[in-house]
Amino acid sequence: MVRHWFPVIFACVLAVGCTFPNDLDYPRILGAIVSFDVEGAKSVSIDPGSREVAVVLEESADLRQVKVREYTLSEGASCSGLGEWIDLTAPVKVVLHTYQDYEWTIRATQPIERYVRCAGQMQEARFNLDTRSVYVYLPDTRPLTSVTIEDMKLEAEGSRILSTTGYESDQQHLTRVTRPVAFPMTLDCVTERSFLVELSGGEQVEWHFKALQLEVTTAVSEVDAHCYSARVRGVFTSDGTDVAIEYKNADEADWVPATDVTVAGVGITARLTGLTPGTAYACRVRDGEEVSAPMPFETAEPVQPDNLSFDAWHASGKVWNPWEEGGAQVWDSANKATASFTGSATTPEDTFVAVAGPGKKACRMESSYAVVKFAAGSVFTGQFVKLQGLGAELAWGLPFTGKPVSLKGYAAYKSTPVTDADAAHAGLKGQPDTGHILIALTDWQEQFHVVSSSATYVDFDHDPGVIAYGRYALTETTDGYVAFDIPLEYRNARTPRYLVIVASSSSLGDYFTGGRGSTLWVDEFELVYD
Repeated sequence: MVRHWFPVIFACVLAVGCTFPNDLDYPRILGAIVSFDVEGAKSVSIDPGSREVAVVLEESADLRQVKVREYTLSEGASCSGLGEWIDLTAPVKVVLHTYQDYEWTIRATQPIERYVRCAGQMQEARFNLDTRSVYVYLPDTRPLTSVTIEDMKLEAEGSRILSTTGYESDQQHLTRVTRPVAFPMTLDCVTERSFLVELSGGEQVEWHFKALQLEVTTAVSEVDAHCYSARVRGVFTSDGTDVAIEYKNADEADWVPATDVTVAGVGITARLTGLTPGTAYACRVRDGEEVSAPMPFETAEPVQPDNLSFDAWHASGKVWNPWEEGGAQVWDSANKATASFTGSATTPEDTFVAVAGPGKKACRMESSYAVVKFAAGSVFTGQFVKLQGLGAELAWGLPFTGKPVSLKGYAAYKSTPVTDADAAHAGLKGQPDTGHILIALTDWQEQFHVVSSSATYVDFDHDPGVIAYGRYALTETTDGYVAFDIPLEYRNARTPRYLVIVASSSSLGDYFTGGRGSTLWVDEFELVYD
């Protein structure tokens, strides 16, 4: 699991070893879990504010017996109730001892991929984990007496489906029959069936399976329009031998059949290409002589935010701002938190640029030790909000509704050995530092506020508001600028509200880990559309 948190210069300094007298004149030393790692973990996040450790486990892990690889505590703390193995079927409470006791909670989740794939299936199966029930949806044109189940996965990796039991008809009698399972298989699913599943530990559980019929009407169900292309999905009622998706310019009369078409069950998908940006179109499903109601859609414009070239800058005291004074602000940096002490770690570069010419500049970011902590140079779309305690608050995201397919540009990197690290990454000292560039499209209701003092960061792997995401890692010193193209992997067809682009000279800067002197230059960014 790679959890991409943004490096913030002046992050929260845990009150480790910080003492002051209480009513009994004992020093108060906070007890905190600094790092935590278990076998089979996809991700681990630690929230000092709520004193919680959240573990996401691989499917193959046994929640009842999870091996603790290692953990570190704040200075002066010891722990009771945490051994080599831990049962995470329920949240575990552990007590950290200093002069006082601090209760922490360790909890785990284990996402399991479950699916049922049937011939002609109209939508994804629905699962009820409380009752171990699964519902599949088929068109009313297909009889439930002969449902072809192509594949099925009901429990975690390592489990196997042993048998299925259900009532089957021979036109005169209903007989309850148990059959061994071998997919694909065709079954009578008029009534509910059961499937016996053996878990990896040998335990057997029973799942209930119900096939439901939905009325099918030939129609366009979804259009995902970009600038020059669109993906159209629809359903139909026939056997699919003469089905098509057609489209046209809204101002024209003639319909054009799509050529890049896929038919599966009662669903049809087409990718329309060669469209004109900012233009109104319509599409429909044709099923033999029957045609659906047309669905209008409009292609987007290939919008490029201001200053993707990094040519515009202005200085405010010791702080360099990556936008023209009085102009539109797209970029900002977290390094404002310490610029008054150490100078700006994010600065314009006018000699070492990817594209030469009058007024051309690049963005230079350098990692350094800033006052009390290691800090990575950084730039991001959004705004620096304020200092908050010993940390910083950043508002991430630029209002944006486009759907690019990638971010391209130029980057150069100087990697130095890791000089500073937190306890969890101490083993990286002396290893080459890495930088990174990431891009995300989100439909957050508002900008995401990164707050270092409360360890509030974006989890790009699991945040449900992330529509698309891509990342480029720079793992070694480059020979000048190199071109990059970061593809965006879309997770759904929702319309974005925000564009997030982040670049950092030390990719583990959020853990105060990296090499002093590591430097990242970026230049001439451009969003690519299809």
